[in-house]
Amino acid sequence: MKRGLLFPTTLLLLLLLGTIHAQPTPDPLDGGDYAQVYARAQAGGDAVTASRAAAAMTEYRAGGRDWTARAVQAARQATTTRPGDPDAQLALGSALGLQARAGGYTLGALNTAQQARAALDRALSLAPDRPDIQAVLAEWHAGAWAKAGIFSGGNQDRARTLATAAARRAPDTLFVQAHAGIALSLIHDSQARATLTRAATLNADTPWNATFRPRQSAYWRG
Repeated sequence: MKRGLLFPTTLLLLLLLGTIHAQPTPDPLDGGDYAQVYARAQAGGDAVTASRAAAAMTEYRAGGRDWTARAVQAARQATTTRPGDPDAQLALGSALGLQARAGGYTLGALNTAQQARAALDRALSLAPDRPDIQAVLAEWHAGAWAKAGIFSGGNQDRARTLATAAARRAPDTLFVQAHAGIALSLIHDSQARATLTRAATLNADTPWNATFRPRQSAYWRG
């Protein structure tokens, strides 16, 4: 099992004088102090952000399995209280993916990986046009297929379709381009080089993106 997931920013829609303007919402993780973000999110009852921060501690601060468990616990809380929230489902899929990777090559880890995919499928069903969700799910399918073929539940055609759609929808988003490019590379698609090259040209203008760029890889890569 390998590294996976990272997680997207959102948009806040403001209504002003009868006109709707889209303004980016500051991502709490942009500051890079994930432990503090986790503590604040827990205190404030924001389980999605708490899960994302705990997952970031695992991925980028060598937080270990304790942080992974916190990410899963917070994400489960989020999906229980907000089952219709795609960000909650994405957080759960991401956290379970980290847990599956840590479990190694065992039936338990395989089961956890399947749970991760189910959460990502739910996220996509709730927000079918979200390129971040498309890209993460594409990476799951591509990594699973590359590691264990049909026995993993991965589907290379599904990976290709999702990755190319995500890359097309969000050409200037580092997170999406990197995940989509990794997915395409895992299935040896000819578009992988161009997508990853595109990701490398995008500015990592926050600590979150600066940390993210060199560290992404799939759940299943060995």
